[in-house]
Amino acid sequence: MSIRFPVCAAASLFIVFSGSLLAQQQEGALELQRLQAALSVINAEIRANLDQVMALQEAIKANSRTPLEAQGRSPDAVSFDDVAAAQRRAIENDAAINARLDAILARSAALEAEKQPLLERIRELLQVPQASPR
Repeated sequence: MSIRFPVCAAASLFIVFSGSLLAQQQEGALELQRLQAALSVINAEIRANLDQVMALQEAIKANSRTPLEAQGRSPDAVSFDDVAAAQRRAIENDAAINARLDAILARSAALEAEKQPLLERIRELLQVPQASPR
C-alpha cells in the first residue's frame, strides 16, 4: 500500500502536468496563428503601399515631361501665358504627388515598426527549448 500511493501520486502528477503542457502548446499554437494572421495583414498593406509608391513614381515621371508647347515645338500657336499656366499646374501636381508619396512612406514606416514586435514574439514562440546535456 505504501508503494502504490507514491506511484499513483506520481502518475497523477504526470497526467496533470502533461495536460498543462498540452494546453500551453495549444495556446502557443493559437497565439502563433493570430500573430501570423496579423503579420499577413500588415504585409498586405505594405505591398499595397509599394504599389501606390510605384504608381506615384510613374506619375512624377509623366508630370516632369516637358510638353511640346513649353519646348516651343507645338504645331499650334501657343501663348506665353498658356505655357506658364501649364508649368504652374505641373509644379502643383508634382507637389501634390510628393505629399501623397511622403504620406505613404510614413505609413509604411509605421507598419514596419508595428510589425517588429510581432516578429519578435513569433521568434520566441518558435524557439525550441534546448535539452539539458545528460
